[in-house]
Amino acid sequence: MRCNDDARRDVLVSLAAKAAAVLPQLATAHACKDGRSLHLYRAGLQDGQVRFGLFGRDLLITARLLRNPRFTQDVLYFVAETLGVRTDARSGEEPGRGLHERDRIEMRGRLTRYNALDVTPLFLVTLGEYVDASGDEAILADLDSAIERAIGFMVAHLANGRFVEDPSFAEADGYALRATYWKDSRLPEREDPCYPVAYGLVQAQAVAALRAADGLLGKWQRLAERCPGNLATLATDALDELTRHMWDRKHNLPLIALDGCGRIEGVSSDMLHMLDFLEPGDLDAAKLVAIARAARSLVTPYGIRSFAPGQTDYDSHSYHLGAVWPFEQAIIFRGARAHGLTTVCEAALGVIQALEAEGFPELVYWDGGVLEGARAVPEQGCDLQLWTLAVPSALLAAGVAEGA
Repeated sequence: MRCNDDARRDVLVSLAAKAAAVLPQLATAHACKDGRSLHLYRAGLQDGQVRFGLFGRDLLITARLLRNPRFTQDVLYFVAETLGVRTDARSGEEPGRGLHERDRIEMRGRLTRYNALDVTPLFLVTLGEYVDASGDEAILADLDSAIERAIGFMVAHLANGRFVEDPSFAEADGYALRATYWKDSRLPEREDPCYPVAYGLVQAQAVAALRAADGLLGKWQRLAERCPGNLATLATDALDELTRHMWDRKHNLPLIALDGCGRIEGVSSDMLHMLDFLEPGDLDAAKLVAIARAARSLVTPYGIRSFAPGQTDYDSHSYHLGAVWPFEQAIIFRGARAHGLTTVCEAALGVIQALEAEGFPELVYWDGGVLEGARAVPEQGCDLQLWTLAVPSALLAAGVAEGA
């Protein structure tokens, strides 16, 4: 095992160096309204051309994976500046809502700009982790009003512990995108959700965000005086809602989503992804055993699929319902390691082979034969993706060399 770990570490060190060398290809600058100059990175390139620009979610996830203080600080300032301040039915903007993408992209007669429910909780989680790790509490003064808006957004979207999405918050009747968390192409068994909808993964992120926000209020008294003082209780209620009413009791697995048309059940990488946002002890042993057992159907030689074969709408070449996403493997590895799921950790490390073979693409495909990179379905994936570049460093930091 030790030899295998050493070999993995050597490969990851090499991949991390390659990632650092190509990262500047995605670099761009952003001038804040207060005159601050930020160094940011676009989400993806295809054939050397920018395909995806600045995305709040991508930047925050990459920051959480890299744990680089300067990178994270600039991302936090960008997301804070672009948090919604008004209601806009066309873009989905509402106060405190995080930016999906800065570029003006129109789909189905609407704009995608604020079509992301998960950016605000990710902002609070990332900010909490950054302050804890760096001790930089001065950032709380700089971002004071943005944090207040973010917390207000979180509280507004809670309904008896359930963190819900509904375009009515933006005085709209729908969004440009068919789902508003990272798997935004569509949910299984739905063309569009029957609003209101709650996503299982985002519910776990909301638990982490409320906990993080409670910690931030403890560090910044001026903010605590203007924000609800019951955030820890709200986090407990949100966790209880996840484990009771957003859980498939028959299979003992979290729901993919719960909307006005009913429960969306299934075996999805969401159940593993969410572990990175939950603390050890949040899920009982029986739930963890069931998750690990179900995860076997997601395993490929190159990592864990986004959706398991044999289910409605599964396709090995589907963007979010079958493909393997390299960035998600690092998140799954961290969460599984924290919760003691060693077999899941080992499966996630298949991503090392994918990166060796394909570089740093947005996603890869495997139908049981030959591994295919993003170029196999060019209309779907980038061949150089920001959050994929963070995977080698994230795995090294997560302790891959210590064994899965």
